[in-house]
Amino acid sequence: MPDLARKILCSVLTAGTALATLSMASARADEPSAELLARGEYVATAGDCIACHTRPGGKPFAGGLSMTTPMGNVISTNITPDPDHGIGKYTEQEFEQSVRHGIRRDGSRLYPAMPYVSYSGMTDEDVKALYAWLMHDVKPVAETPPATELNFPANLRITMAVWNLVAGSTTPETGDSATFDKLRRGRYLAHALEHCGTCHTPRNMMLTEKEGSYLAGASLLGWYAPDITPSKTGGIGNWTEDNLVAYLRTGHVNGLSQAAGPMGEVVEHSTSHLTDADLHALAAYILQVPAMDDDVDHTPREQFGQVLNTPDIRTGELTRIDRLDEMDGQHVYDANCAACHGDNGAGTDDHYAPSLFHNGVVGSARPDNLIMTVLHGVDRTAGNEHAFMPGFDQKSDVQRLSNAEIASVVNYVMTTFGSGNHNVTAEQVGTMRSGEATKVP
Repeated sequence: MPDLARKILCSVLTAGTALATLSMASARADEPSAELLARGEYVATAGDCIACHTRPGGKPFAGGLSMTTPMGNVISTNITPDPDHGIGKYTEQEFEQSVRHGIRRDGSRLYPAMPYVSYSGMTDEDVKALYAWLMHDVKPVAETPPATELNFPANLRITMAVWNLVAGSTTPETGDSATFDKLRRGRYLAHALEHCGTCHTPRNMMLTEKEGSYLAGASLLGWYAPDITPSKTGGIGNWTEDNLVAYLRTGHVNGLSQAAGPMGEVVEHSTSHLTDADLHALAAYILQVPAMDDDVDHTPREQFGQVLNTPDIRTGELTRIDRLDEMDGQHVYDANCAACHGDNGAGTDDHYAPSLFHNGVVGSARPDNLIMTVLHGVDRTAGNEHAFMPGFDQKSDVQRLSNAEIASVVNYVMTTFGSGNHNVTAEQVGTMRSGEATKVP
């Protein structure tokens, strides 16, 4: 090969190698750091993104979960990085607009089932980390969930712009949220990432959170998210910081309460994965917000009841499995509850089945959560601890109780171990069973 040709070829090869090296270096520069990805995963966990954006049996973050609202069912969206079905085409700026302002990439408005009002308080750094993690570490899923179809006028997404003016927003926190002092970090977790007020703050007729009633308790999907202000009557003012940390970590504190339903999901997917420092920060902040005395609970929920100490006068007569007449509350309890919670309501020695007295659910002046627990049971995993109680609704694998039987056993349990007979009716149970108990009063 002539020297000139050889020199030209060498120059071309050298230039090509240099360009390839620069291209690889540029790609590495665009790749987020391991620290940023780890932070993004933690932010997603604290924000409990997976709970709403994953339907039962579905793929993580692929959406499809149906959430009941007074306006109809909102279907969560796919937030995997799939470019056609998820958020793969979102720029970081478009993602920020969605998370903090409720505006999609196409300019249309999100429904506030996505708690962007709370997320508006997130720091720039945490939004950036969350975006990086979703785009690089979450597996893309090529599934498009069904479209949300709400009643008029909520079906017009433009009306959300008006709602946003009423609901307001939170000014984003500044600085590195990981360096905040204890109470500032706790406030940031409560108001922004964990969005506690979304469930625990009552709402007005416009479905915006009532000013001045932060964490004072609210109805939610048939459940009641209780007052968690430091009120010593209606709230958790008798709890210590360690009590609340234990509850957030495990979903259970003996002699106080246990988590089920939406709060069980929060514990399982979010708070049980927080650092010890963050749990203490969150608990410390919640326990110093302004106390709000509940308008129904006037005695601490966890102070009701005592062990039942009456002689067992059952005859030993067996109940036929084909017996179709409905049982009264005590007989329903004996047949379905006593094996775990005990004839005397004391639960098991290891507290796996909790005591029914000194129990915040049974001692509440509202029977909602006990009804929902009997209907749907408990299925909560926190760390290595799995809490399970079967439900007794129409899908039960153990015993399908009628509305009247559930009403009877709820009245029996609350009368015997808790705050009294609340005269729960079969009709009330039927409404909650059908999912219609979501109207805002």
